[in-house]
Amino acid sequence: MVTTNLKPGYLRKNGVPYSENAVLTEYFDLAPQQNGQPLLFVTTVVDDPMYLTTPFVISSHFRKQADASGWDPSPCSATW
Repeated sequence: MVTTNLKPGYLRKNGVPYSENAVLTEYFDLAPQQNGQPLLFVTTVVDDPMYLTTPFVISSHFRKQADASGWDPSPCSATW
């Protein structure tokens, strides 16, 4: 997935900026484990010729829970 037309901002809290010309590309990959449960890898690449000399790359991985033990949604309610 590619995202353009970003508002200028910062990549990290340490002050690394990106410009409105930055291009954000996201990659989503599933990798099987030995137990059969897949891992989801999300890799994000930011290309910005104004502030970055090389692409900024960050990757995260996620594991699906075997059951719904960590999931307890509740309906929204208005509190006026």
